[in-house]
Amino acid sequence: MKLIELVKHLKTVKEYETFISAQLIDIEYDLIDMYMIEKVDLESDIVFFNPEKIPNKIIIEIEEVIYENLFPLNMTQNLVEEFVISNKTASDLEIAQFLLNYRQKDV
Repeated sequence: MKLIELVKHLKTVKEYETFISAQLIDIEYDLIDMYMIEKVDLESDIVFFNPEKIPNKIIIEIEEVIYENLFPLNMTQNLVEEFVISNKTASDLEIAQFLLNYRQKDV
C-alpha cells in the first residue's frame, strides 16, 4: 500500500478504526508504527510494525530490507484529520504530500 492509498482511511476516526480493525488486528491500536520500504517517498510501499518488536530507530533493516520510519499510525491519522478539517477540498495526493513535507521538517 502506498501513502496516497492509505490517507483515504485516515480522514476520520471512524474510517481509521474501521481500517485498523480490518487490516491490523495483530497490533495494539496505539502501537502501530509506519515504515516505508527503502525511503520515505510517495512511491514507497508502507509496512506496519509493532514498535515493541523492532529496534527504535528511524531506519531499520529486517531480513535485508531497509525500512524508514514515517510516523506512528495514530499520529498520522491525527495529522490527516486536522489537515482535512482546514483543507476540506484537499485531494488524497495533497494530503500525502503534506505528510511527507511534515516528515521532512520533523526529522
